[in-house]
Amino acid sequence: MAFTFNGIGTKYYGSTDKGPDGSYVATEWFVVVYVPLVPLRSLRMLPVSGGTNLLVYASQRFHVQQVPLHWRQVRNTYLTVLGGIAALVLFSWLSGK
Repeated sequence: MAFTFNGIGTKYYGSTDKGPDGSYVATEWFVVVYVPLVPLRSLRMLPVSGGTNLLVYASQRFHVQQVPLHWRQVRNTYLTVLGGIAALVLFSWLSGK
């Protein structure tokens, strides 16, 4: 189960290989400031309840099954993070002129 405290911990990213039953594959990452750094494992997740949505906290229950690490999803996550960092650097550089 993913858990973060002050932005450090584990978090699920991605939603790929969707099945006809509503399941999908997500990858659990070690994160710092919610930025994914190290992929830990991939899981096939099947939502089994609607969960509760409170003002600040949302929860949902899943059936999970560990699958081999989904390398395409890992690559896409790294590319997204690098693109975000590049955009921040470019914005910072352009605003400094």
